[in-house]
Amino acid sequence: MSIKALVWDLEGVLLHTNENSIPASVARRLDAPFEAVHAVFHGEFNDRTDIGEFQHIDFWHHLLDTLNLPRSHVSKLWAHLKEDLFIDQHLLEVVRQYRAAYKTAMVSNYSEVLRPMLETSWRVDGAFDEIIISHEVGLIKPMPEMFDLALERLGCQPHEAVLIDDRVRNIDGARGYGMHAVLFENKEQMLADLDKVLSRPA
Repeated sequence: MSIKALVWDLEGVLLHTNENSIPASVARRLDAPFEAVHAVFHGEFNDRTDIGEFQHIDFWHHLLDTLNLPRSHVSKLWAHLKEDLFIDQHLLEVVRQYRAAYKTAMVSNYSEVLRPMLETSWRVDGAFDEIIISHEVGLIKPMPEMFDLALERLGCQPHEAVLIDDRVRNIDGARGYGMHAVLFENKEQMLADLDKVLSRPA
């Protein structure tokens, strides 16, 4: 086995909040039940926003409507986006170091707000050869077409790439596609598991 490329998720892997998860951070901002917020973040409308059918503001409105909260609370959600989320700078530096030996890509299921955030608050300069955002390409993980696109841009075959992601459905999708995959549960565990994949004999 010869690994040529590492494909990194953003939210939940490189992008974090001081809460246990981003839905938990949103729930705190809105003083809303975590379970209800979590369900919306993992629901169909979220996927349809990520794929480009809706804009980010539509998702915020859907969330507030589902929680029976006034749409004026959208200001709290924009504040969450700008103030509560941060890039793990240590892990970002690790990705930069990996880039010396492997092609690297960020493949993220995210709305149209991601590209501007990556160019301002969440800068990831020098870490990735390719940045693929679902909203821009009309595809989301774990669609095989998303993996097709990523690997085409990276110039490698499925068995030559590793996906690092925090969602089991994306991990399962990547493995079913023929890629290697490492589930992110915490940074130390992920790096140890990734090292095991990369150190396996060819």
